[in-house]
Amino acid sequence: MVGVREMITLLGSLLGFGSSFLPEVLNYFKANQAQKHRMEMMHLETELAQKRSEMKLVELDKQADIEETKGLYLHDSSIDAGSFINALRGSVRPVITYMFFALFIATKVVIMVKVTQAGGDWMQAVELMWDTETAGLMSAVLAFGLAIGLYLSTRGNNHGLQVKQTKSV
Repeated sequence: MVGVREMITLLGSLLGFGSSFLPEVLNYFKANQAQKHRMEMMHLETELAQKRSEMKLVELDKQADIEETKGLYLHDSSIDAGSFINALRGSVRPVITYMFFALFIATKVVIMVKVTQAGGDWMQAVELMWDTETAGLMSAVLAFGLAIGLYLSTRGNNHGLQVKQTKSV
């Protein structure tokens, strides 16, 4: 029985000696995980800082565009060349729009006349006159000439500048 006791004693000594390293091994794995966590956090913080700086650049770019537009409108509104020249400057967009619309109508009337003179049906002429390209072109011209003017007139034509408004009773 002495052999078994010696083995148990030896085994106990080895376990005692080996278990003294166990906290160090566990601390090593904990430190390794903590280091991974710190690296992930630093990576996420770097991505966040990069996205924030990109958003700030976009914001600054938009703010510069706004300030440039305000400056252009302010400069344009400060030019006074007399009532006739001012009225002429204000009529450029509508006149171009009306001229384009008149040219458009004249072209469509010529198509209608030519198709009916050739013995075609007026429905064929309508199909020739109005296609997706024509609709897009007409939409762009009307938006350019009329919708922008309407938009500016409903805004009070202050071109984005702050204007105090008083309520009328």
